[in-house]
Amino acid sequence: MKKWKSRLALALAVVLLIPVLAGCGRKELDGVKVVEAYLKAQTKGEFDDYAKLTGTDEKKLKKEYERTLDEMTEIFEEVEIFNVDFGENFRKEIKNILSTVKYDVVSSQKDEDDNYVVDVDVYPSDIFGLMFAKVMEAAKTTEDTAELGDMMLQAFRDAVEEQSYGDAVRFQIHIIYNEDAKQYEISQEDTEELAMSFYDLEGAMENLLAPSGTVYDNPYFNWTVTEWNAAPEEEKTQCCLAIIQDAWGLSDEDIAGIDINDPQIQAAIQQMKDGIDISYSGGANISIGDYVELIKSGM
Repeated sequence: MKKWKSRLALALAVVLLIPVLAGCGRKELDGVKVVEAYLKAQTKGEFDDYAKLTGTDEKKLKKEYERTLDEMTEIFEEVEIFNVDFGENFRKEIKNILSTVKYDVVSSQKDEDDNYVVDVDVYPSDIFGLMFAKVMEAAKTTEDTAELGDMMLQAFRDAVEEQSYGDAVRFQIHIIYNEDAKQYEISQEDTEELAMSFYDLEGAMENLLAPSGTVYDNPYFNWTVTEWNAAPEEEKTQCCLAIIQDAWGLSDEDIAGIDINDPQIQAAIQQMKDGIDISYSGGANISIGDYVELIKSGM
């Protein structure tokens, strides 16, 4: 889970690594307008205001923005919980995710060194928690693992539409005069911190993957990743049958009547195994019983 969060945090920070020069020479700036234009360029890909304020070529800004989108796409595809080739359309979804961030540039003031301090209120989005839940659901319901990429892309789109935002968190962005370069520069450290605050990364994983601590009557349901990975395929099949019985409220007679040699039944069980594998390979430390509760909550 820590590795997932660190890779995702890096992906979010990458988008704010464009060199940022807030004007040339020591002159009066409107700190609010500078930061608003900067964030508009970085999150929405709209460069006209920032290019005018900084004297930077708009084509250069766009080229750098496109490069960072490529880097973000690569990083997201390396995150283990997804474990899928999203194809060319994923880049567009990255842009959609960025364009929906919510913030207010509140005020600007000068400090004792004639640098600018700009207050920004950020409203963290729960989009990644929604994404993970929808990706998990896609993994559990698809019959063909080759379709996972398209299904996950749709899960991402749905999460963009359904996301909600938390209470405002205040951040400060410093615009500092660089004596050597003779120009103001926006603090990269501040913008990286701001980028990662756009999303509730802690809640995304903690709420979904934290073990409940429940001790279940069915011994299979107390399995964790250790028992699951160590089990032979026959035992995993029995575990999946136990999941099916509990999740769908089947009787012992119903389960006894299932022909596990039936190709359709085998496909359904393999689908469930794949879903559990994806969950555990992504760092989940929940028990099988907790996994069942996730299934039931989405039914």
